[in-house]
Amino acid sequence: MSPIRSTATTRTAGALLVLGLLLGCSSQGVSGTATPSAEPAPSAIASAPASPPATTASPAASETASAAVPATTAGLSSPVQPEAPANLVIADSVNAAGTIRARSAAGQGELLMIASSSEERGHLETSSNYGLEGEQTYQADYSIVYRAGDQDQVLLKLPAFLFVRPSDQVLEFDKVSFKDAEVYLFAPQYKSGHGLVAYAFAVNKMSGEVFPLSFKQGDIVHDTLVYSEIQPVPANQNEQLVVHSPEGAGTDPELKPQVYDLDLEKRLFIAR
Repeated sequence: MSPIRSTATTRTAGALLVLGLLLGCSSQGVSGTATPSAEPAPSAIASAPASPPATTASPAASETASAAVPATTAGLSSPVQPEAPANLVIADSVNAAGTIRARSAAGQGELLMIASSSEERGHLETSSNYGLEGEQTYQADYSIVYRAGDQDQVLLKLPAFLFVRPSDQVLEFDKVSFKDAEVYLFAPQYKSGHGLVAYAFAVNKMSGEVFPLSFKQGDIVHDTLVYSEIQPVPANQNEQLVVHSPEGAGTDPELKPQVYDLDLEKRLFIAR
């Protein structure tokens, strides 16, 4: 199985998650439903170049997502697609635009995953390949931004993106250090039946420029990386990104991990 996915995967991540919910609804155990927490929402994001350096501390691991005022479920639409059974996901509340779902210090600022629309929050009524009964579901139009000072640079947009998490804890980007750049990998969905889908971003150590990275295999360029849930996470070995491919039913396990060279000028990881 190829450890990378095409642009179409990014645009249909929510639909694929729903399909996984349908296929694996009876495969897992049961956990309790987390209680939503609420904090004042940050200001709405605006696409703009990064401002001069401003140091931001890394958040504590126990931090929960910044959220707007929870709403009752009256009139709330389900975050699942119309063709999916309504009882797979139970809608609980609506958070206003600006809710932060992930953050990590990066360069002279921080990387953030922010809901750029109202966020529908719920929980799984039935266990599946993507999570256990009672775990939290989130859906919104999200943006990955780089915030330096009071300026937000939009790096990536994830429209109508749906994912599941065990709790409301704010997520972090995984940092992989290279000689000329810090690379940040971000996989919102914590488990699935086909590997974790991650987005990559780089901070150029010389220029301070921040930008998304793509992955090239042969003549094909993809915007996401898929890697194993059970193998070691992607890591730098001798200035190369080493990735363990996912294994699952119907796939042929690769004997060796996939290796990528980082080309900052082309903003690519190029497979060997």
